[in-house]
Amino acid sequence: MKKLYSLLFLLSVLSIQVSAQTKTISLTETTQTPEKANYQAASRFSPTKLRKIIYSTAVDPHWLKLSNRFWYQFETPNGKTWYIVEPAARSKKALFDNAKLAAEITLIVRDPFDAQHLPIENLKFAKDEKSINFEIKSTLEEVKKDRKDKKAADSMQKKIFFFNYELATNKLTEVKNYDKPKAKPSWGSVAPDSSAVIFSRNYNLYWMDKANYLKAVKNEDDSTIVEHQLTKDGVKFYSYGNDGDGENNEEVIKNDKKRRGAYVLWSPDAKYFVLDRTDSRKVKDLWVINSVTPGRPTLETYKYQMPGEKESPIDEFVLFNFAAKTQKVINTTAFKDQSISSWGKESLNKDRDNEFRPSIWLGDNEKFYFSRTSRDLKRIDICTINIQTGAVTQLIDERFNTYVEVQRPGLIDGGKEIIHWSERDGWGTFLPI
Repeated sequence: MKKLYSLLFLLSVLSIQVSAQTKTISLTETTQTPEKANYQAASRFSPTKLRKIIYSTAVDPHWLKLSNRFWYQFETPNGKTWYIVEPAARSKKALFDNAKLAAEITLIVRDPFDAQHLPIENLKFAKDEKSINFEIKSTLEEVKKDRKDKKAADSMQKKIFFFNYELATNKLTEVKNYDKPKAKPSWGSVAPDSSAVIFSRNYNLYWMDKANYLKAVKNEDDSTIVEHQLTKDGVKFYSYGNDGDGENNEEVIKNDKKRRGAYVLWSPDAKYFVLDRTDSRKVKDLWVINSVTPGRPTLETYKYQMPGEKESPIDEFVLFNFAAKTQKVINTTAFKDQSISSWGKESLNKDRDNEFRPSIWLGDNEKFYFSRTSRDLKRIDICTINIQTGAVTQLIDERFNTYVEVQRPGLIDGGKEIIHWSERDGWGTFLPI
């Protein structure tokens, strides 16, 4: 009997302890609200806002043509400064007095400017390198010159003032009625001597000379432009240039007869050029529907080889003798379903402001370099092609049981030595050969 009373007493004590640990919430008591994400605090560290507080961290030189000097722009918390540098003399000085120039621009534009906030854009040296030209955007509204709908609300724009500044005399002059040059079209592959420009139209190759290219820069629809056709067997998905990659089906139909890029690489002497042509006609279609485009959703059709499918794209190099207007296909086959890619010569910083920037292959007048990759990305060859014989010479072979990646090799002493970079599972190596 005592055991029964003891058990009942123990149960009652446990019940009291459990009741004491149970929290009772009254009607007036509030619970703590969970913290929400503070997106405003995170946005303070966005790339756009960080650029406003980091300013310039490196020198970005623009080399001049008539001397070994260069100019650059550098921004600090005190504003932007434009410098001219003469490395041989180890000298550097400001291109102009910011405060004085800001005062002169203010008198012309009628907008208040100061030395710390000079909104100079598109600064370029004149051909004689004795003066500079630049633009200033004002708050004044003006009607767009090239507007299509004169009644449209977006027919207005901020007026841009164009200036010329003489470096020797510090004289500032407004260039009135200035006709700003249009951006160079992206479809032109310019020869190293600027004598010809290659492009594609309706899946075939065409070319025009420099004079007609300059006409196209001003007005692509100029009826006096003379162009010459190089090939006639180009078709959709086996073209000699861009066949509408990235365009929806409606845009492809609309742009087929327009000029498109051909992505050719020229020999340094401008006598030959090479093009990587891909035959995807047997590869099955894949589709993408853009449902967020303005208006109705659009459809994009392209070729894509799914795992397990036999039909694959076939890559080939087509070498053109431009003087003779002849072409030949070069056999580079080593792997089944391989892909090939030629390398362009590295662009030099001194050529960044050139009016014409040619597309030159990596190599010399006798050969060019390319990579050859297996479909599983585990085998890559670095090779050259002799343009006279078509012979392929394998220089480097990469073999690994996982993914391999290479980059454009660096040539030393005309290719007598090569700096080769390859990556396997995230590891990079540099191998001088």
